[in-house]
Amino acid sequence: MEVVIVGGLAGSGKTTTILRMAKIFNDAGRRIGIIVQETGDVDYDEDTLLEMNITKKNIESVCIPCSLDADIISNIKSLYEEFKPDIVFIEAEETVLPIRIKADLQRMELKDMHIAPIIIIVDASEFPLETDMLLRFTRIQIENANIICLNKVDKAHKERIAQLTHMLKKLNSYAYILELDAESDECISVLVNAVAEAIH
Repeated sequence: MEVVIVGGLAGSGKTTTILRMAKIFNDAGRRIGIIVQETGDVDYDEDTLLEMNITKKNIESVCIPCSLDADIISNIKSLYEEFKPDIVFIEAEETVLPIRIKADLQRMELKDMHIAPIIIIVDASEFPLETDMLLRFTRIQIENANIICLNKVDKAHKERIAQLTHMLKKLNSYAYILELDAESDECISVLVNAVAEAIH
């Protein structure tokens, strides 16, 4: 079971990106599970999930950081025992650090569980262009990402995208930075391939 943690600010496009990735993996015969911490502008339509044979678990705690360990562990175990997914996507609430979720998962030592590269989704049209404008949790997310997706590039000028890419590379020179339009099949396929290569 591969676990893909997807973080980023609210409205950056996490849900849309996960759903698009899940469809491609599902079409390839993979069983998909999704754990949701945050409900954004785009919801996980139950009919769509049923049609794609995707099982979803919600984390609805009032204080997510306080109960994160228990909720993540119980949901992962539940998915593993009930559904036996090949891939589980975790959509992290914007103030929760994916690197912390990864650490919690690693302590579980669940048989056959592997953690895929951490993906952070950035809204290229809205994300700050100066490091001193970033909130602490946002900066830590970027610094610990394995893949950074510049989403909504169709809504941002090329100069802004170049400035943003430069800033992100200064914060994290090791991350793979990918320009993404979550509605584009081609862009999503590039992201899926990057994840697929890492989990094989």
